[in-house]
Amino acid sequence: MARFYAQICTVVFLIVTIGGFFVGNAVTVAHGQAVGNVDGMQLHLTYVRDILDLILLAAFAYVGFIANRRIGRIVSGVAGVVLLILAVVGFLFVDTTRGSRSILDLHFTLAFNIFDLVVGVLAILAALGTVEDEGPTSIIRPASS
Repeated sequence: MARFYAQICTVVFLIVTIGGFFVGNAVTVAHGQAVGNVDGMQLHLTYVRDILDLILLAAFAYVGFIANRRIGRIVSGVAGVVLLILAVVGFLFVDTTRGSRSILDLHFTLAFNIFDLVVGVLAILAALGTVEDEGPTSIIRPASS
């Protein structure tokens, strides 16, 4: 379960990471609003958030395509906990339109708080739902020699 979910998250975080590097940095304020937005959606992306997304992308890619079940389960759970912590901190310190509230150069907008919450909870559930052993053999799935 964690492997399949990590493969989906790899694609999602690839899009978010590449998009984040292209939209700019929210530290710069232009026309009364922080840069780093996509059209009318306030994301306030910063390069620190882009690097964090890149680390999560690498973790999900490792789980989705390389790791065995046990390691994948652990890494997916840790990534989920990190995203859940980001969501909780984000709901406590919601950013303003001008991008004036940040912690360690991370801006917490409502869109990213919801994204972090959903992806983090699903990552934890996928990690908890992963069976580490192969299970019993059958005619359809014979034992490997």
